[in-house]
Amino acid sequence: MKSFVCNLIPLILLLFVLLFSSPAQAGGPGLEGTWKFVPTGSTDIVTWGNSLPQIDISTAGGKVRVLHNWLERGSVAFADTFDFRPGGGDVTSVVRSEIWPENWFMGVLSSPGDPRTVSGRWLEPEKSFRVVTRQTVRTSQGKTTLTTTRDYTLGPQGKTLTLSEKRSSRPSPVVLVFERKEPLK
Repeated sequence: MKSFVCNLIPLILLLFVLLFSSPAQAGGPGLEGTWKFVPTGSTDIVTWGNSLPQIDISTAGGKVRVLHNWLERGSVAFADTFDFRPGGGDVTSVVRSEIWPENWFMGVLSSPGDPRTVSGRWLEPEKSFRVVTRQTVRTSQGKTTLTTTRDYTLGPQGKTLTLSEKRSSRPSPVVLVFERKEPLK
């Protein structure tokens, strides 16, 4: 009888954890998934009529991957991906495209061949994280290094994602609102 009770205790503990854990931890609506752009509630930028951003967030092996797609007529016109380990050091990659992802709607260009560094950390695990990127860009005044801080925050019911981008060259953030794209059934 004592052996039976000892074997039952781990099962009861497992059931307790599954029943009372948060939705994000139990496979509920966390940050992972595909997020489609919602112009209302976002900073008004004239090019939303031509290019619409979409975000895919995934996690694996302790890393977070963020994929930004810019859609034109339903097809991906440009994509930018970065990975980071929350709380880890900088990740450096080489810039491959002239499109500067943090400001793709203006005449600021990336500098292909130059490095871009990315670092990130959880603000609230599974609900909000901050990513900081640093890279050289080209403007009409010449080359300069800019830092962009992006905060990704999950809405209360897990149905919306707010992205706030703040650049070292501009005091006011650009705010983008997204809603979860439902998977195909």
